[in-house]
Amino acid sequence: MRIVGYLSDWGYQKQITKAQAGYLTHVNYAFGLVVDGEVSIAHLKNLEKLCEMRKMHPHLKVNLSIGGWGAGGFSEAVSTKEGREKLAASALRVLQEMNLDGLDWDWEYPSSDAASIGCSPDDPENVSHLLVLMRQMLDEYSLTTGQYYEQSIAVGADRVGDYIWPRVLPCLNTVNLMTYDMTAGDRVSHVTNLLGAPSAAYSADQSVQAFVQAGVPAKKLLIGAAFYFHGYQGFCGEDPFGKPYEKKIRNFPADRLDETWQRHWDEETCAAYYVKEDVLLSGDDERSLEEKRRYILEKGMEGVIIWEMNHDGKNRLLPHLG
Repeated sequence: MRIVGYLSDWGYQKQITKAQAGYLTHVNYAFGLVVDGEVSIAHLKNLEKLCEMRKMHPHLKVNLSIGGWGAGGFSEAVSTKEGREKLAASALRVLQEMNLDGLDWDWEYPSSDAASIGCSPDDPENVSHLLVLMRQMLDEYSLTTGQYYEQSIAVGADRVGDYIWPRVLPCLNTVNLMTYDMTAGDRVSHVTNLLGAPSAAYSADQSVQAFVQAGVPAKKLLIGAAFYFHGYQGFCGEDPFGKPYEKKIRNFPADRLDETWQRHWDEETCAAYYVKEDVLLSGDDERSLEEKRRYILEKGMEGVIIWEMNHDGKNRLLPHLG
């Protein structure tokens, strides 16, 4: 089973420990950006530590994740054949400079301006052309090194229409479903629940079914695990789901959860949540991760992606996926 841990450059507090490395198969280093039509890593501050990590844990495959929420430049770069060639060539140069094992494209989301970035109705067509070209360039480079280089994409849990699947699937090792942040706007909901229910806006299972129906093999799919919580403050009643709240609390690290929070388990959604006073936290915990692992194996899927490793410095959650 593939266990991919995203590791953010800006939150780098430590090396991946030996214990963590024993569970992980891949690290996706976040994020490269698209600047003036090219992949840029000039803003990354901890590449020296990344090199040290590779020496300490040589079995780990390390990919660069390019994009992230609010990262623009993609739509403009892929809109022409010349632009796609320029972007792909720059990605290959970065892969060579960083001595990487692959690339993970994290455009959130093609044809959407939800993050206030450029978009076009032609994005699905154009990004699919980019991925085909990138695969060709990686394979050509492999002939000179004798090493195979991976390519993956991170896609929104309900964004099955963002890519031309018959075209791109041969070019991808995995399709990483971001089955977290599945919130319901102004209502309390689960964030990363496995199964669907009225208490949830969406679910990992619904996402998997949609992508499989679109022709993506289960063997290429990874579902998301959240090593953080989103919180809702000011909810009312003993049954808070589906009800309004006063304030959203974002990206509460799993490391900050302690015994002062009362744990609850939602059997219908296979999801945990924690309550203290008028705050509810929704995210993954030990049991929900074990349920996700069981689901992955039962469905014949490839594995899991984790956002992100800096949030589990105590290594409390990762062992429950291994």
